[in-house]
Order: sequence, then structure tokens, then C-alpha cells
Amino acid sequence: MTGSLIRLEIRRSRMLVGWLAIICAAYAGVIAAMYPTMLANSAMLDEYMKVWPKEMLAVFGMEGSITDPGTFFDTYVGGMLWPVAAAIGGILLATRSTAADVDRGWTELSLAAPISRSRYLVVAIANQVLAMAVLAASTVAAMVVVGALVGPGFDAPRYAVAGVGAFAFGCAIAAVTTLLGTLTLSRGIAGGAVAGILLAMYLLEAVAKIEPNLDWVAGLSAFEYFDAGAIIDSGVVPWSDLGVFAAVSMAGWALAVLVFRRRDILA
Repeated sequence: MTGSLIRLEIRRSRMLVGWLAIICAAYAGVIAAMYPTMLANSAMLDEYMKVWPKEMLAVFGMEGSITDPGTFFDTYVGGMLWPVAAAIGGILLATRSTAADVDRGWTELSLAAPISRSRYLVVAIANQVLAMAVLAASTVAAMVVVGALVGPGFDAPRYAVAGVGAFAFGCAIAAVTTLLGTLTLSRGIAGGAVAGILLAMYLLEAVAKIEPNLDWVAGLSAFEYFDAGAIIDSGVVPWSDLGVFAAVSMAGWALAVLVFRRRDILA
């Protein structure tokens, strides 16, 4: 029964995950193809960046030279593409197995089979983990492959570690959304709340970089713990940052399972 449920979850998610993976890979590939041109004009780009305040550049992840592999990834992928893709995938998948399925009556049908609520939600969570892994891998792989084809290339092991960071970031989003979905049984409320939280965290990160006296507020933002640029440029695995995302993910999913076991899905 569990195997059948896993296959069903994957089948229900294949279009969403497939199209998001294609979009992520296409975007990352195009960005990687632009890198040689930017590298050839690095001196001009560095002069251009000197015009802008350092604090403003930091808000967009443009610390250092834009042609540094880490800064380049942070600016065009880590700061633009990945948070949006992870939020879309995390919110839609996490709210489907709780709020959306309850609203449509699908949950009652599934639980009519000999399977517990806990196992039902754990399978849905496993599907979220798989989806985030696919999206992160497609993004990083596209950049590495296209980078190798166009010339200068990117350091595959370091980009792989950055992909792990992106995966952990996405899992944290999905876990919090799953918990809110079980608490509210409303896709709109849960999804809107998570989107609002992410926007607030982004603003906190921006405030911390613009105003040094308020740099402590960055610790409240998930973006503070997802610094792909530093991973790529230094090659150091950010164990503490990954630990924060792992703790948030495990706590969110565990609480969601506990709540769902006792939640009146007819409410």
C-alpha cells in the first residue's frame, strides 16, 4: 500500500516538478551561456559596479566581482531563480497533500484504505524531498554542463555543494508550508503566509546589509543561511547553515505529522 501511495504521489507531481525542472534548467543554462561574455568584459563590469553603493549591491548578492563564479551564481540564480522556484514547488506540493486534498475530499478517500494518517503524510513529505532534489539538481547540472560547453566552465564539486544548500533551503520552505497546511486546512492561507514570511525575510536581509547597526536581524532570515556564492568561491561546506535548514525541516514536518494525526479534516 505504501509503495502504491508513493507512486501515486510521484505521478500527481510529475507535471509540476517536470515543468519547474525544465524552467530551472533552461534559465540556468542561458545564464551560464552568458558567462564567457561577462568574463571578457569583467573590467568594464567592475567599473560599472563601483558606481553603486556597496550596500545596495550586497542586497542583490553582488558582493565582489560579478564575474566571480560564486557572485555570478548568487546574483542570477541563488538570488533570482531559486527562491521563486523553491517557493512555488514547496507551496504547491505541501498544501496539496493537506489543505487542497482535504477540501476536495481526496484525503478521506485515501484514508479509507488501510493506511494511517501518519504514513499518508510521511509519503507526501518524501515526495516533497524528492521534488526539491530534482529541482536543485536540474538547476546546478544545467549550469555546470552549459558552462563546460561554452568554455570557462564551473567547478562541479563546489556547485554540487551549492546545490545541496539550495535543496536544504527548499525543504525548509516545504516543511513550514506543510505545517501551516495541516493547521489551517487552507491552501490560500498557508501559501499566502509562507510567501509573506519569505518576503519579510528578504526585507530583513536587505535591512541588515544596508544598515550595519541592524545586522543582527539577518539571523532571523532564511536567506542569511543560504549563501551559495560563499560556498562556490571558498569551497567550504557550510555545515552550520545546513544544520539550521535541517532542523527547521525536521521540526516542521514532525509537527505537521503530529497535528495531522489529530486534526479533524472535516472542520
